[in-house]
Order: sequence, then C-alpha cells, then structure tokens
Amino acid sequence: MIALNFEEVILDPEHFFESPGDVLSYPGFDTVEKKKILKAWELDVTLLQVCDQENMGSATQPRLLSRIHQALQQIEATS
Repeated sequence: MIALNFEEVILDPEHFFESPGDVLSYPGFDTVEKKKILKAWELDVTLLQVCDQENMGSATQPRLLSRIHQALQQIEATS
C-alpha cells in the first residue's frame, strides 16, 4: 500500500480514492483527517453540481454526494 500525503489528498480526494468508502477504510489517516477529506470532496461535488445547474457542464456522478454523506455519518457514529 502506498502512503498518501494528506495535503495532496485534500486538494483532490477523487484523484486518490475511487469511492468515499475507500477513504473510510484507508488506514493511513486518522478520523479527523478522513472527515476533512470527505468534507473537501463534498465541497467539490457540490460546486460541480452548481456548474451543472448553470449548464456549465461537469462529470459529476449522480449518487456520489449521497455516498459522501453516508461516509460522514459513519464517521460521526464511530467517534
């Protein structure tokens, strides 16, 4: 397993993780870092949805935001 750099990951979580669940299962970050990564990913997806609504185009996956919210809820439930 390759060790990831938190400062790089938080800038583009989708580049490093295939799904929000992968963030949860990655052993190299603590709970606080995972939550920050998911929040950054949530913001990215939300901004892409705004672009979609304004017909600016994006490749947002329709259920990704829901999966991010589920991952955040799992973190909250375990902390």
